[in-house]
Amino acid sequence: MSRPASVFFTGMDSADAEQLIALFHEINRRIGQRWTLAADADSAGTLVIDVDTLYGHMTWLRAQTSEQTVVALTSGASAEADKVLHRPVTPDAMRRLLTELAGTAASPEVATPAPPKPSPEPPLSTSPLPPVSKARPSVMAAPAPAPEKSALSVPEPPVSVPPPATPPPAPPSPVARKLIDLILAGDIPAGPHKLELHGQPPLVLDMAQKAFLCGNSIKAFMAYTQMPLAGHAFHPVSSSEFAALQQSIGGNQPIGRLVWLAALGGSAGEIPGGEPDARYRLTRWPQIEREFPKHFRIATTMMKGFQTAADLAEQSGATLAEVNDFIAASLVSGYAEAESTSMPEMPATAQKSLLDRLRGGR
Repeated sequence: MSRPASVFFTGMDSADAEQLIALFHEINRRIGQRWTLAADADSAGTLVIDVDTLYGHMTWLRAQTSEQTVVALTSGASAEADKVLHRPVTPDAMRRLLTELAGTAASPEVATPAPPKPSPEPPLSTSPLPPVSKARPSVMAAPAPAPEKSALSVPEPPVSVPPPATPPPAPPSPVARKLIDLILAGDIPAGPHKLELHGQPPLVLDMAQKAFLCGNSIKAFMAYTQMPLAGHAFHPVSSSEFAALQQSIGGNQPIGRLVWLAALGGSAGEIPGGEPDARYRLTRWPQIEREFPKHFRIATTMMKGFQTAADLAEQSGATLAEVNDFIAASLVSGYAEAESTSMPEMPATAQKSLLDRLRGGR
């Protein structure tokens, strides 16, 4: 008997992972336990990666150097992977994926188990009726009255009610994502679009032109990077309105600056996919935003060579959360790298492909 294939779900938040793993276990049971759930990403033959998140994109890049089968979990129409699993994930989609990857044709639809057949009705009793007591004889012999016929009471057989069929696990609900996730997933439509939050300047961008509108302060858009956003949060604007907003907000800035800010604010003080002992360095000097004065000291320290985030925080005088934010933004923007002993080296072609999409080939 062949050994079951192994799979690991990664790049997603814990709630999504729990739902997908529960669905995996249910479908795997129905198709004959052809798969096992790996303990970690390195030991799995197949990786299911949520490429709609910052963590997922970084995991996808690292997976390019391995011989593992990569399945992209996405809300988009397509993704660069061996297989694509579209969300929301249905039981049938999970079944098709597992059977196809196992090297067999997709099995028929998973049928709901038929309810048990009701028990057959018990046969009528063949025992004789109880004897009828004779009437007391009188002085004159008279024919005994005929005994009244007693109806034979046959109890109704119990009705066997089949248990309700267990419905398949509900597919995961679409989750609101942060700005960096929407940008990396390509879920912001091309052309001029606008997003507005109460009390904040409008965020106006044009993904087709790889530009966004920004005046003197990029930090003014930080609130947009930290809150969850729906995929349809951006609304299209006309060319005339876009021109008017250019005058009121400021001129076009390269989208790479917004990607950097979105990763900085969206990391929430953590390095997506990072480990406490992972070591990082800057490969080239980044653009330092003057509104973040501690970044100059962090960048100066990172230029010395590979170091852990804790060491960088101690030497630069910044907090660990500030260092983690800066590292996350620098990794996404292509200014930083992780030591290959901690994280597999990203292939140049995969990294360039991602950065070209983010920065318009710059």
